[in-house]
Amino acid sequence: MRNDRLAELLTLTSHSMSQLAEALTTFSFELMASEDPAVRIASRRMVSRVSAIRSAFDQKAHALEPAVAPCVPGLDQPQAGLCTDTDDRVQSPGKDASDH
Repeated sequence: MRNDRLAELLTLTSHSMSQLAEALTTFSFELMASEDPAVRIASRRMVSRVSAIRSAFDQKAHALEPAVAPCVPGLDQPQAGLCTDTDDRVQSPGKDASDH
């Protein structure tokens, strides 16, 4: 049960961070239309920074996918045997719960 709540929190946090990054990028693109050169430069830098942050997050999330995906509701391709049920013990890949 605790893992389910943590997984849900992780999913919500990830979704919120994606929405925030999207909003910052959209706002920065709108600022690029400014007549002020300093504002245009700052907006390009913000788009670049947000892109770098998203890319780093995506890489780290992808690296964690095999261990996290089965536990996070809404992620595709769950892999059996990696999550716990309600006892909060993580099972090793390929092991059946009956092996404990």
